[in-house]
Amino acid sequence: MGLLRDLVFLAFVLGGALLGSQIPTFVDAYGQRLGGALDEARATLDSFERAAAGAGLAFDDYRRRLAASEDVAFRKTGEAVERLVERVAELSALQQAMAEAGPWTRPWVVVRSHDRAILERAYAQWRPGLTLDVRWGAAGLVLGWLLHAGGAGTARLIERARHPQWPRPRPRPRTR
Repeated sequence: MGLLRDLVFLAFVLGGALLGSQIPTFVDAYGQRLGGALDEARATLDSFERAAAGAGLAFDDYRRRLAASEDVAFRKTGEAVERLVERVAELSALQQAMAEAGPWTRPWVVVRSHDRAILERAYAQWRPGLTLDVRWGAAGLVLGWLLHAGGAGTARLIERARHPQWPRPRPRPRTR
């Protein structure tokens, strides 16, 4: 029974270390996708800014004219431009938050404020690698140890509740 318990403990601790060490690689993959999405959105927005300049208008005037147009096609284009402006602002804020975060807080930034579509695509394309991050591996090792300790403690409590007399206390040796 002790060998099985030790193997389960080892599996939790090593599994935690391996999983924890993969966190930075996934966060980097998300950051790369975020940067690519932002670059693409900015490039599209730049094309609308060039169209405004080509029409001899400031970009804000161009947006207002599109939004106020009687023509439904132009109005819909104006709505798309407004969504694009908002998207660029959101993605820029996310990228800024990632850049300002340190290596320990960057994963929490991704968890707390992420773009769901980019996160899902990053996860779909991400593959765990052999690159091990010692800091996050150590954090995963500690988390695995804590999960094992919690699970083992819960199992002991359940077993004691089912069998109150088990394990029987051993008699203490008499001392003289």
